[in-house]
Amino acid sequence: MVLGAGVVTVFSWPVVWTPLDLTPILITICVLALLNLCYYVRNHRIEAVDLRLETRLVKVQMVGDLLLLTVLLNLTGGIENPFHLIYFIHVIIASLLFKGREIYQIAALAIVLFTAEVAGEYLNLLPHHHLTYALDHHHETAYMLMTLGVFWLVLLSSAYIGASFMRHNRSIKDELVARQKEMIARDKAKTDFFRFVTHEIKNPTITTQSAIDTVLELEGESLSPNVADLLRRARNRTAQTIDMVKDLADLTRGVSRVRSAARTVELDALFRDVIDDFAEQAAERELQVEVQLPDGKVTLRTDEQAIETVFVNLFSNAIRYNSEGGRITVRIDSGRTGVSFSVRDEGIGIKLADQQKIFDEFYRTPEAKSVTTLGTGLGLPIVRRLVDQMGGRLTVASRQGEGAIFTVSGLKDI
Repeated sequence: MVLGAGVVTVFSWPVVWTPLDLTPILITICVLALLNLCYYVRNHRIEAVDLRLETRLVKVQMVGDLLLLTVLLNLTGGIENPFHLIYFIHVIIASLLFKGREIYQIAALAIVLFTAEVAGEYLNLLPHHHLTYALDHHHETAYMLMTLGVFWLVLLSSAYIGASFMRHNRSIKDELVARQKEMIARDKAKTDFFRFVTHEIKNPTITTQSAIDTVLELEGESLSPNVADLLRRARNRTAQTIDMVKDLADLTRGVSRVRSAARTVELDALFRDVIDDFAEQAAERELQVEVQLPDGKVTLRTDEQAIETVFVNLFSNAIRYNSEGGRITVRIDSGRTGVSFSVRDEGIGIKLADQQKIFDEFYRTPEAKSVTTLGTGLGLPIVRRLVDQMGGRLTVASRQGEGAIFTVSGLKDI
Protein backbone atom coordinates (compact mmCIF):
# COMPACT_ATOMS: atom_id res chain seq x y z
CA MET A 1 0.00 0.00 0.00
CA VAL A 2 2.73 2.45 0.97
CA LEU A 3 4.71 1.33 -2.06
CA GLY A 4 1.69 1.99 -4.28
CA ALA A 5 1.26 5.45 -2.77
CA GLY A 6 4.90 6.25 -3.52
CA VAL A 7 4.62 5.06 -7.12
CA VAL A 8 1.45 7.11 -7.70
CA THR A 9 3.20 10.10 -6.16
CA VAL A 10 6.15 9.83 -8.52
CA PHE A 11 4.07 9.53 -11.69
CA SER A 12 1.52 12.21 -10.80
CA TRP A 13 3.75 15.02 -9.54
CA PRO A 14 4.02 16.83 -12.90
CA VAL A 15 0.24 17.30 -12.90
CA VAL A 16 -0.57 18.27 -9.32
CA TRP A 17 2.46 20.01 -7.84
CA THR A 18 5.64 21.81 -8.53
CA PRO A 19 8.68 19.76 -9.57
CA LEU A 20 10.12 17.71 -6.74
CA ASP A 21 13.49 16.17 -6.11
CA LEU A 22 12.77 12.58 -7.12
CA THR A 23 16.02 11.16 -5.78
CA PRO A 24 15.01 10.91 -2.09
CA ILE A 25 11.52 9.74 -3.10
CA LEU A 26 12.90 6.92 -5.24
CA ILE A 27 15.39 5.96 -2.54
CA THR A 28 12.56 5.73 -0.01
CA ILE A 29 10.49 3.61 -2.39
CA CYS A 30 13.44 1.29 -3.05
CA VAL A 31 14.08 0.85 0.68
CA LEU A 32 10.41 0.06 1.20
CA ALA A 33 10.40 -2.44 -1.67
CA LEU A 34 13.55 -4.10 -0.35
CA LEU A 35 12.07 -4.37 3.15
CA ASN A 36 8.90 -6.03 1.87
CA LEU A 37 10.87 -8.29 -0.49
CA CYS A 38 12.99 -9.54 2.41
CA TYR A 39 9.88 -10.22 4.44
CA TYR A 40 8.22 -12.05 1.51
CA VAL A 41 11.27 -14.24 0.81
CA ARG A 42 11.72 -15.02 4.48
CA ASN A 43 8.08 -16.14 4.85
CA HIS A 44 8.30 -18.47 1.84
CA ARG A 45 11.61 -20.07 2.78
CA ILE A 46 11.27 -20.45 6.54
CA GLU A 47 8.39 -22.39 8.04
CA ALA A 48 6.50 -20.56 10.78
CA VAL A 49 6.93 -22.47 14.05
CA ASP A 50 7.07 -19.72 16.69
CA LEU A 51 3.95 -17.54 16.87
CA ARG A 52 5.62 -14.91 19.06
CA LEU A 53 8.53 -14.54 16.64
CA GLU A 54 6.17 -14.21 13.67
CA THR A 55 4.13 -11.58 15.53
CA ARG A 56 7.26 -9.58 16.30
CA LEU A 57 8.35 -9.72 12.65
CA VAL A 58 4.94 -8.44 11.51
CA LYS A 59 5.24 -5.57 14.00
CA VAL A 60 8.70 -4.71 12.67
CA GLN A 61 7.34 -4.65 9.13
CA MET A 62 4.40 -2.44 10.11
CA VAL A 63 6.67 -0.02 11.99
CA GLY A 64 8.98 0.13 8.97
CA ASP A 65 6.04 0.80 6.67
CA LEU A 66 4.73 3.58 8.89
CA LEU A 67 8.14 5.24 9.14
CA LEU A 68 8.65 5.12 5.38
CA LEU A 69 5.10 6.36 4.78
CA THR A 70 5.87 9.36 6.98
CA VAL A 71 9.06 10.06 5.03
CA LEU A 72 7.14 9.86 1.73
CA LEU A 73 4.48 12.22 3.03
CA ASN A 74 7.12 14.73 4.06
CA LEU A 75 8.70 14.55 0.61
CA THR A 76 5.35 14.92 -1.19
CA GLY A 77 3.29 17.62 0.49
CA GLY A 78 2.78 16.51 4.09
CA ILE A 79 -0.73 17.34 5.33
CA GLU A 80 -1.70 18.37 1.79
CA ASN A 81 -1.13 14.81 0.51
CA PRO A 82 -4.33 12.68 0.68
CA PHE A 83 -2.28 9.50 0.99
CA HIS A 84 -1.97 10.08 4.74
CA LEU A 85 -5.23 8.07 4.91
CA ILE A 86 -3.08 4.96 4.47
CA TYR A 87 -2.35 5.22 8.19
CA PHE A 88 -5.91 4.03 8.82
CA ILE A 89 -5.36 0.89 6.77
CA HIS A 90 -2.43 -0.07 8.98
CA VAL A 91 -4.60 0.30 12.07
CA ILE A 92 -7.27 -1.93 10.50
CA ILE A 93 -4.65 -4.55 9.65
CA ALA A 94 -3.31 -4.34 13.20
CA SER A 95 -6.80 -4.99 14.60
CA LEU A 96 -6.97 -8.17 12.50
CA LEU A 97 -3.57 -9.46 13.55
CA PHE A 98 -3.04 -8.26 17.11
CA LYS A 99 -4.90 -8.07 20.38
CA GLY A 100 -5.66 -5.39 22.98
CA ARG A 101 -3.00 -2.78 23.58
CA GLU A 102 -0.91 -3.94 20.62
CA ILE A 103 -3.56 -2.42 18.32
CA TYR A 104 -3.46 0.88 20.18
CA GLN A 105 0.34 0.86 20.08
CA ILE A 106 0.22 0.83 16.26
CA ALA A 107 -2.46 3.54 16.31
CA ALA A 108 -0.39 5.64 18.74
CA LEU A 109 2.71 5.25 16.54
CA ALA A 110 0.74 6.44 13.49
CA ILE A 111 -0.57 9.44 15.46
CA VAL A 112 2.90 10.36 16.73
CA LEU A 113 4.54 10.04 13.30
CA PHE A 114 1.91 12.02 11.40
CA THR A 115 1.63 14.69 14.10
CA ALA A 116 5.41 15.03 14.26
CA GLU A 117 5.58 15.40 10.47
CA VAL A 118 2.88 18.08 10.40
CA ALA A 119 4.32 19.93 13.39
CA GLY A 120 7.84 19.70 11.99
CA GLU A 121 6.77 21.35 8.74
CA TYR A 122 4.69 23.98 10.56
CA LEU A 123 7.62 24.89 12.82
CA ASN A 124 10.04 24.86 9.86
CA LEU A 125 11.98 21.98 11.37
CA LEU A 126 11.27 19.92 8.26
CA PRO A 127 11.17 21.11 4.63
CA HIS A 128 7.71 21.48 3.07
CA HIS A 129 6.93 20.62 -0.56
CA HIS A 130 3.83 22.58 -1.52
CA LEU A 131 1.19 21.02 -3.79
CA THR A 132 -0.04 23.31 -6.55
CA TYR A 133 -3.71 22.56 -5.85
CA ALA A 134 -3.42 23.07 -2.07
CA LEU A 135 -5.29 26.03 -0.56
CA ASP A 136 -3.69 28.65 1.64
CA HIS A 137 -5.74 27.72 4.72
CA HIS A 138 -4.01 24.28 4.77
CA HIS A 139 -1.17 26.04 6.55
CA GLU A 140 -3.27 27.96 9.06
CA THR A 141 -2.94 26.88 12.67
CA ALA A 142 -6.68 26.32 13.20
CA TYR A 143 -6.97 24.14 10.10
CA MET A 144 -3.97 22.01 10.99
CA LEU A 145 -5.19 21.52 14.57
CA MET A 146 -8.65 20.56 13.33
CA THR A 147 -7.18 18.14 10.79
CA LEU A 148 -4.96 16.53 13.39
CA GLY A 149 -7.87 16.31 15.85
CA VAL A 150 -10.04 14.55 13.28
CA PHE A 151 -7.12 12.31 12.35
CA TRP A 152 -6.56 11.30 15.99
CA LEU A 153 -10.27 10.76 16.64
CA VAL A 154 -10.88 8.64 13.53
CA LEU A 155 -7.68 6.66 13.99
CA LEU A 156 -8.40 5.83 17.64
CA SER A 157 -12.04 5.08 16.81
CA SER A 158 -10.90 2.71 14.06
CA ALA A 159 -8.59 0.99 16.53
CA TYR A 160 -11.37 0.69 19.12
CA ILE A 161 -13.97 -0.62 16.64
CA GLY A 162 -11.51 -3.03 15.06
CA ALA A 163 -10.38 -4.33 18.44
CA SER A 164 -14.00 -4.76 19.59
CA PHE A 165 -15.02 -6.68 16.49
CA MET A 166 -11.98 -8.93 16.60
CA ARG A 167 -12.38 -9.55 20.32
CA HIS A 168 -15.94 -10.69 19.67
CA ASN A 169 -14.86 -12.85 16.72
CA ARG A 170 -12.04 -14.40 18.73
CA SER A 171 -14.43 -15.28 21.54
CA ILE A 172 -16.66 -17.07 19.02
CA LYS A 173 -13.62 -18.82 17.56
CA ASP A 174 -12.45 -19.90 21.02
CA GLU A 175 -15.89 -21.32 21.76
CA LEU A 176 -15.95 -23.21 18.47
CA VAL A 177 -12.45 -24.58 19.10
CA ALA A 178 -13.50 -25.70 22.59
CA ARG A 179 -16.56 -27.46 21.19
CA GLN A 180 -14.47 -29.10 18.48
CA LYS A 181 -12.01 -30.38 21.08
CA GLU A 182 -14.93 -31.71 23.11
CA MET A 183 -16.33 -33.51 20.06
CA ILE A 184 -12.92 -34.99 19.27
CA ALA A 185 -12.61 -36.19 22.87
CA ARG A 186 -16.05 -37.78 22.72
CA ASP A 187 -15.26 -39.45 19.42
CA LYS A 188 -12.01 -40.80 20.87
CA ALA A 189 -13.89 -42.09 23.92
CA LYS A 190 -16.37 -43.86 21.63
CA THR A 191 -13.53 -45.36 19.60
CA ASP A 192 -11.74 -46.52 22.73
CA PHE A 193 -14.98 -48.08 23.98
CA PHE A 194 -15.49 -49.93 20.69
CA ARG A 195 -11.94 -51.24 20.83
CA PHE A 196 -12.43 -52.40 24.40
CA VAL A 197 -15.70 -54.13 23.50
CA THR A 198 -14.24 -55.87 20.47
CA HIS A 199 -11.26 -57.07 22.50
CA GLU A 200 -13.32 -58.35 25.43
CA ILE A 201 -16.15 -59.96 23.46
CA LYS A 202 -14.40 -61.49 20.47
CA ASN A 203 -12.59 -64.43 22.08
CA PRO A 204 -15.42 -65.72 24.35
CA THR A 205 -17.93 -65.38 21.50
CA ILE A 206 -15.75 -67.38 19.13
CA THR A 207 -15.24 -69.97 21.87
CA THR A 208 -19.01 -70.23 22.35
CA GLN A 209 -19.55 -70.66 18.63
CA SER A 210 -16.91 -73.38 18.44
CA ALA A 211 -18.53 -75.22 21.36
CA ILE A 212 -21.95 -75.12 19.68
CA ASP A 213 -20.46 -76.33 16.39
CA THR A 214 -18.75 -79.20 18.21
CA VAL A 215 -21.98 -80.29 19.91
CA LEU A 216 -23.93 -80.15 16.65
CA GLU A 217 -21.23 -82.10 14.82
CA LEU A 218 -20.75 -84.83 17.44
CA GLU A 219 -24.23 -85.13 18.91
CA GLY A 220 -26.44 -83.60 16.26
CA GLU A 221 -28.16 -86.83 15.22
CA SER A 222 -28.90 -87.87 18.79
CA LEU A 223 -30.34 -84.51 19.84
CA SER A 224 -34.06 -83.90 19.86
CA PRO A 225 -35.31 -81.64 17.05
CA ASN A 226 -36.15 -78.86 19.51
CA VAL A 227 -32.69 -78.91 21.11
CA ALA A 228 -30.94 -79.06 17.75
CA ASP A 229 -33.03 -76.15 16.46
CA LEU A 230 -32.25 -74.17 19.60
CA LEU A 231 -28.52 -74.78 19.17
CA ARG A 232 -28.64 -73.74 15.52
CA ARG A 233 -30.40 -70.53 16.47
CA ALA A 234 -27.78 -69.91 19.14
CA ARG A 235 -25.05 -70.51 16.57
CA ASN A 236 -26.64 -67.98 14.19
CA ARG A 237 -26.80 -65.45 16.99
CA THR A 238 -23.16 -65.95 17.90
CA ALA A 239 -22.23 -65.65 14.23
CA GLN A 240 -24.13 -62.36 14.11
CA THR A 241 -22.31 -61.21 17.24
CA ILE A 242 -18.95 -62.09 15.72
CA ASP A 243 -19.86 -60.11 12.59
CA MET A 244 -20.76 -57.12 14.75
CA VAL A 245 -17.46 -57.41 16.64
CA LYS A 246 -15.58 -57.47 13.35
CA ASP A 247 -17.57 -54.47 12.12
CA LEU A 248 -16.80 -52.53 15.29
CA ALA A 249 -13.12 -53.34 14.86
CA ASP A 250 -13.23 -52.08 11.25
CA LEU A 251 -15.15 -48.99 12.37
CA THR A 252 -12.28 -47.93 14.63
CA ARG A 253 -9.59 -48.18 11.97
CA GLY A 254 -7.91 -44.81 11.45
CA VAL A 255 -6.22 -43.04 8.55
CA SER A 256 -2.80 -43.61 10.12
CA ARG A 257 -3.49 -47.35 10.19
CA VAL A 258 -4.47 -47.33 6.50
CA ARG A 259 -1.34 -45.43 5.45
CA SER A 260 1.07 -47.37 7.62
CA ALA A 261 -0.22 -50.68 6.23
CA ALA A 262 0.07 -49.63 2.57
CA ARG A 263 1.52 -52.18 0.17
CA THR A 264 1.13 -53.07 -3.51
CA VAL A 265 -2.06 -55.10 -4.00
CA GLU A 266 -3.23 -56.93 -7.14
CA LEU A 267 -6.93 -56.10 -7.06
CA ASP A 268 -7.97 -58.62 -9.70
CA ALA A 269 -6.36 -61.49 -7.78
CA LEU A 270 -7.67 -60.26 -4.43
CA PHE A 271 -11.22 -59.95 -5.73
CA ARG A 272 -11.14 -63.41 -7.31
CA ASP A 273 -9.99 -64.92 -3.99
CA VAL A 274 -12.92 -63.25 -2.20
CA ILE A 275 -15.36 -64.43 -4.87
CA ASP A 276 -14.02 -67.98 -4.49
CA ASP A 277 -14.53 -67.77 -0.72
CA PHE A 278 -18.18 -66.86 -1.27
CA ALA A 279 -18.72 -69.39 -4.08
CA GLU A 280 -20.69 -71.79 -1.87
CA GLN A 281 -23.06 -69.08 -0.64
CA ALA A 282 -23.60 -67.82 -4.19
CA ALA A 283 -24.28 -71.39 -5.40
CA GLU A 284 -26.88 -71.94 -2.67
CA ARG A 285 -28.89 -69.07 -4.13
CA GLU A 286 -28.09 -70.06 -7.73
CA LEU A 287 -26.40 -66.72 -8.40
CA GLN A 288 -24.23 -66.08 -11.43
CA VAL A 289 -21.09 -64.03 -10.88
CA GLU A 290 -19.52 -62.12 -13.76
CA VAL A 291 -16.12 -60.42 -13.42
CA GLN A 292 -15.16 -57.74 -15.92
CA LEU A 293 -11.46 -56.87 -15.85
CA PRO A 294 -9.24 -54.62 -17.99
CA ASP A 295 -6.32 -56.08 -19.89
CA GLY A 296 -3.36 -56.81 -17.64
CA LYS A 297 -3.03 -56.68 -13.90
CA VAL A 298 -4.63 -53.95 -11.83
CA THR A 299 -2.33 -52.94 -8.98
CA LEU A 300 -2.79 -50.37 -6.25
CA ARG A 301 -0.58 -49.36 -3.35
CA THR A 302 -3.02 -49.35 -0.44
CA ASP A 303 -4.00 -51.18 2.74
CA GLU A 304 -4.81 -54.71 1.60
CA GLN A 305 -7.00 -55.44 4.61
CA ALA A 306 -8.96 -52.21 4.10
CA ILE A 307 -9.62 -52.80 0.39
CA GLU A 308 -10.54 -56.42 1.11
CA THR A 309 -12.97 -55.33 3.82
CA VAL A 310 -14.60 -52.90 1.39
CA PHE A 311 -15.05 -55.52 -1.32
CA VAL A 312 -16.16 -58.28 1.08
CA ASN A 313 -18.92 -56.03 2.46
CA LEU A 314 -20.15 -55.00 -0.98
CA PHE A 315 -19.96 -58.50 -2.45
CA SER A 316 -21.60 -60.22 0.55
CA ASN A 317 -24.43 -57.67 0.43
CA ALA A 318 -24.89 -58.42 -3.28
CA ILE A 319 -25.31 -62.11 -2.38
CA ARG A 320 -27.53 -61.51 0.65
CA TYR A 321 -29.97 -59.10 -0.98
CA ASN A 322 -30.00 -60.48 -4.53
CA SER A 323 -32.89 -62.27 -6.16
CA GLU A 324 -32.79 -66.05 -6.37
CA GLY A 325 -30.97 -66.99 -9.58
CA GLY A 326 -29.87 -63.38 -10.11
CA ARG A 327 -26.59 -62.04 -11.39
CA ILE A 328 -23.71 -60.24 -9.67
CA THR A 329 -21.40 -58.17 -11.86
CA VAL A 330 -18.00 -57.10 -10.57
CA ARG A 331 -16.19 -54.56 -12.74
CA ILE A 332 -12.69 -53.08 -12.30
CA ASP A 333 -11.38 -50.08 -14.26
CA SER A 334 -8.02 -48.37 -14.22
CA GLY A 335 -7.18 -45.00 -15.75
CA ARG A 336 -5.53 -41.63 -15.24
CA THR A 337 -8.04 -40.67 -12.54
CA GLY A 338 -7.20 -43.77 -10.51
CA VAL A 339 -8.68 -47.21 -9.95
CA SER A 340 -12.40 -47.80 -9.64
CA PHE A 341 -14.55 -50.88 -9.18
CA SER A 342 -18.24 -51.61 -8.86
CA VAL A 343 -20.46 -54.40 -7.55
CA ARG A 344 -23.88 -54.76 -9.16
CA ASP A 345 -26.77 -57.02 -8.14
CA GLU A 346 -30.32 -57.68 -9.31
CA GLY A 347 -31.93 -57.78 -5.89
CA ILE A 348 -34.34 -55.79 -3.72
CA GLY A 349 -32.80 -52.41 -4.50
CA ILE A 350 -32.87 -49.32 -2.33
CA LYS A 351 -35.49 -46.58 -2.23
CA LEU A 352 -34.23 -43.11 -3.10
CA ALA A 353 -35.14 -41.86 0.39
CA ASP A 354 -32.91 -44.54 1.93
CA GLN A 355 -29.86 -44.15 -0.32
CA GLN A 356 -28.15 -41.78 2.11
CA LYS A 357 -29.47 -43.36 5.29
CA ILE A 358 -27.82 -46.69 4.51
CA PHE A 359 -24.46 -45.06 5.28
CA ASP A 360 -25.61 -44.17 8.81
CA GLU A 361 -24.32 -46.46 11.53
CA PHE A 362 -26.73 -49.27 12.54
CA TYR A 363 -29.34 -48.31 9.92
CA ARG A 364 -31.01 -51.07 7.89
CA THR A 365 -33.82 -50.52 5.42
CA PRO A 366 -37.20 -52.16 6.07
CA GLU A 367 -36.71 -54.19 2.87
CA ALA A 368 -33.34 -55.48 4.09
CA LYS A 369 -34.86 -56.49 7.42
CA SER A 370 -37.60 -58.37 5.64
CA VAL A 371 -35.02 -60.42 3.71
CA THR A 372 -32.91 -61.46 6.72
CA THR A 373 -32.38 -60.60 10.36
CA LEU A 374 -28.63 -60.98 9.88
CA GLY A 375 -26.72 -57.75 9.52
CA THR A 376 -25.56 -55.04 11.89
CA GLY A 377 -26.12 -51.91 9.85
CA LEU A 378 -22.40 -51.17 10.13
CA GLY A 379 -21.13 -52.66 6.87
CA LEU A 380 -21.79 -49.72 4.55
CA PRO A 381 -20.73 -47.03 7.06
CA ILE A 382 -17.46 -48.95 7.43
CA VAL A 383 -17.07 -49.17 3.67
CA ARG A 384 -17.59 -45.43 3.25
CA ARG A 385 -15.16 -44.59 6.04
CA LEU A 386 -12.46 -46.87 4.65
CA VAL A 387 -12.95 -45.55 1.11
CA ASP A 388 -12.66 -41.97 2.39
CA GLN A 389 -9.47 -42.86 4.26
CA MET A 390 -8.03 -44.33 1.07
CA GLY A 391 -8.84 -41.11 -0.81
CA GLY A 392 -11.64 -42.60 -2.90
CA ARG A 393 -15.35 -41.97 -3.32
CA LEU A 394 -18.30 -44.33 -2.74
CA THR A 395 -21.57 -43.89 -4.64
CA VAL A 396 -24.76 -45.91 -5.03
CA ALA A 397 -27.30 -46.05 -7.85
CA SER A 398 -30.46 -48.05 -7.33
CA ARG A 399 -34.19 -48.38 -7.77
CA GLN A 400 -36.41 -50.36 -5.47
CA GLY A 401 -36.90 -53.87 -6.79
CA GLU A 402 -34.34 -53.41 -9.60
CA GLY A 403 -31.06 -54.06 -7.82
CA ALA A 404 -28.24 -51.71 -6.90
CA ILE A 405 -24.77 -50.81 -8.08
CA PHE A 406 -22.14 -49.63 -5.60
CA THR A 407 -19.13 -47.89 -7.14
CA VAL A 408 -15.80 -47.07 -5.52
CA SER A 409 -13.85 -44.58 -7.63
CA GLY A 410 -10.76 -42.40 -7.50
CA LEU A 411 -8.51 -44.84 -5.63
CA LYS A 412 -4.83 -43.94 -5.98
CA ASP A 413 -1.57 -45.10 -4.45
CA ILE A 414 -1.09 -43.99 -0.84
